[in-house]
Amino acid sequence: MCGTRMGVHYVTEHGSSMPTYVCQEAAVRSGATVCQRVPGKVVDHAVSDLLLELVQPLTLDVALAVQQEVDARWAETDALRRQQVERARYDADLARRRYMQVDPDNRLVADALEAEWNDTLRAHGAAQEEYERRRQHQRQVADEETRQKILSLAQDFPRLWNDPALEPRERKRMVRLLMEDATLVKTDVITVHIRLRGGATRTLVLPRPVPIAHIRKVKPAVVAEIDRLLEDHCDREIADILTQQGLRTWQDRPFTLKKVAWTRGAYHLESHYGRLRTKGCLTAREMSRTLGVTMTTVHEWGRQGLLRKRSYRQDRRGLFEPLEHGVIVKGRGGRRPQPPKFIAAESGHGAV
Repeated sequence: MCGTRMGVHYVTEHGSSMPTYVCQEAAVRSGATVCQRVPGKVVDHAVSDLLLELVQPLTLDVALAVQQEVDARWAETDALRRQQVERARYDADLARRRYMQVDPDNRLVADALEAEWNDTLRAHGAAQEEYERRRQHQRQVADEETRQKILSLAQDFPRLWNDPALEPRERKRMVRLLMEDATLVKTDVITVHIRLRGGATRTLVLPRPVPIAHIRKVKPAVVAEIDRLLEDHCDREIADILTQQGLRTWQDRPFTLKKVAWTRGAYHLESHYGRLRTKGCLTAREMSRTLGVTMTTVHEWGRQGLLRKRSYRQDRRGLFEPLEHGVIVKGRGGRRPQPPKFIAAESGHGAV
């Protein structure tokens, strides 16, 4: 972030509250636009994994062992500082006794001994103050009971941290106990510089989240499959085929008629009807005019297989392929009825 003022905005996503970290230093100071927005769901997940990694029984066990070694060495240093305080106290007592034993009539000697006594008193006071200050900043040696409590906390921390009933406020308090601060830098990646309690630092480099507009896009492989299926199937049939193939939408839902139609329109794919028309397929009215028969006859020939009907909708509406290599001879009724038949142009004999 470019400044020190970092705000947190919350948005509702899939029924849960998600934070967004906003650098608003320039906006607060000069009314400029917000310079950076970092999605919290990416950062929080990485920081959560880091905390769970740090708060482990083995990690804490090593930390306690190191701390015990440091405390042991501090005890030796404390003994030396205590000797310095005792020596300063002894010097002050010795100066006091000298002053008390001097002849009052010898004013020059008395003044010199009084000044020496005051100097030793100030030295003793400074040594005592320094000793107490050092003791206040030094952590106490952890006893076995404290050690077990800390180790049990490491075992309970993952359970408490991942508890869905834990309020965000309580989770933030837990973070404050372990982290001093965090700095977010958003470039091609998201860099998180973390300063832990005690001065240790960690740096996390995270990929930027994919924009929702890209997530909602249909995968190129699915678009290509829909384009291929449009040659022989309508939208509803394609939806059923994609479901059978195990393909899902970005929301992990099965494809529907509306989703296939939306994909076809969004990616400018020609419909199955349009592809049939491009191949020269005709409607029943157009076929009746071409063959010089009624529309009823056209549909009847379609049911008999003399004309090939290509459905373009689930309700069986379709188009008829044109006759390119022959003609259909009408049948006749009477005592000796003859069904209609297809005469192939190249062979010269009939075939139904």
